[in-house]
Amino acid sequence: MATRPPLLRRTAALAALLAACATVALARPFAAPDRRVVDRVEAGRPESEAEHGYAGYDDTTGTADGRAYRQARGWMRYAVTTFDDTEVTIACTFLGSASGSFDLIVEDSVVATKRVDVTTGTPTVVELLVPFAVTKGKTSIAVTLRAHDGPTPRLHELRTIQDHNEVPRPSGVSR
Repeated sequence: MATRPPLLRRTAALAALLAACATVALARPFAAPDRRVVDRVEAGRPESEAEHGYAGYDDTTGTADGRAYRQARGWMRYAVTTFDDTEVTIACTFLGSASGSFDLIVEDSVVATKRVDVTTGTPTVVELLVPFAVTKGKTSIAVTLRAHDGPTPRLHELRTIQDHNEVPRPSGVSR
């Protein structure tokens, strides 16, 4: 039985490896989206609100179950960071035992009108998708909650969440 010379053995192994890589690349040309919290505001906490350019009208702060919150009969606004190339989801965490209606306004566009009825002592998270046309090309957006017929629910936290897509690159290859 004849054995292959070492160079041919290496060439055959390399060809098999390249074929396997090509199959994977064709089946999945992009990495799966990586859902990330891009920015986070702790409502009612002075340091966090200062970092996010807080502004408001006819609003109050308080604590419930040891957690800070902000509530408005008028409105509250924050400047939050985003990626400029994917849709943004605004996630609001409201504290228990406080209900209310509000408009979610992003960059002067009313994105949603929402009623939140929180009847338990457990925080409630509401996620609202912002149309890409409103945030495309922006790395910072103004997010406003404007009250309807009474105060907003007690906002504890506001987050921007986005999918971040990256093209996989073979190791050793730079941009």
